[in-house]
Amino acid sequence: MQKIRLTVSETCHILSVQRDKLNKMVKDDPSFPRPIKDGASRQAAVYFDRVEIKGWWEDKKQARYN
Repeated sequence: MQKIRLTVSETCHILSVQRDKLNKMVKDDPSFPRPIKDGASRQAAVYFDRVEIKGWWEDKKQARYN
């Protein structure tokens, strides 16, 4: 079974981007999945949903053909 939530590092690895690029994508691309913060504190872990990341990537690939 695959993990349903991805750490920032895992998300960077899957998308083959550096952390600063991932942060830019979150900030500048409204279609990019929003991070999920695991708690209210500043130090709380941040995750991304695997299905949302995969869906976003599939949409980006489809947009090449339209």
